[in-house]
Amino acid sequence: MMADWVQPHVLNYVRSCIVTTEKAMLLDFKREYWINKLQHPDWYVRLEAELRQLFFPVVHHNPQLKAFRNQVYGLVAELLANQRIPLAASGPNLDSERKAIDTIVIHHTEEEPEMSLGKLSAIGLIRQYAFQYLENNVLGHHVRGQPIWSGHFRDGHMVFFAYHWLIRPDGTAIQLLEDQYIGWHAGHWDTNTRCIGIALSGNYEEDTPPLAQIVATAQIIRDQYAQVQKSRIIGHREVKGEVTCPGAFFLNGWKEVVSLHCIDV
Repeated sequence: MMADWVQPHVLNYVRSCIVTTEKAMLLDFKREYWINKLQHPDWYVRLEAELRQLFFPVVHHNPQLKAFRNQVYGLVAELLANQRIPLAASGPNLDSERKAIDTIVIHHTEEEPEMSLGKLSAIGLIRQYAFQYLENNVLGHHVRGQPIWSGHFRDGHMVFFAYHWLIRPDGTAIQLLEDQYIGWHAGHWDTNTRCIGIALSGNYEEDTPPLAQIVATAQIIRDQYAQVQKSRIIGHREVKGEVTCPGAFFLNGWKEVVSLHCIDV
């Protein structure tokens, strides 16, 4: 036990060193440890401490933590592809509150531009679905401890994408979720029920996306969602004020470029 005379600032420093050491230990990726946990239907409960400390917080400038996350995301993507993570065979209709689409919410993935779809689905499984299942409240359903169910399928496989569309830097557009699915991306449920989420693949926290990517985003909006008014084409940060997505140059920069190219909106 530490002596009573130790100054508070010294005690706080020691505590911070202990926390830093514990985080460093957690960042030592042990593949077999994660495989052992992920093979159980309640894997997210068994990994709750790691998820809450290392995956749920939003981080921007922590390359060590991001590298660790990517190792886990890659493993989860691999296990999902090989059907080695137990998923629910059925579940509640999580899209029952879907409304007419009147809003577009734009994001960036803040990951490498060439990120695989498998990894993107793994990120959604961990950061959206595991979080909600741990909270034991998915649209009023008490689900903690149960295998996860999204009710969203792509090419015959259950997926956990947060967004409806992914736009690559070269302008390639990939539909991830059908329009009738509610994507869990905006951080505001009513917005989720009435919007389409479009994510630009890449990290634009302090940069502007390539013009081809911006134009392709506008073209998807123009061709698929012509009913959406320009005023309802917004960035994630405009829905959830504490985030910076889709980057520092969106509001006073490339948001207007998107709008200009939505000539039929």
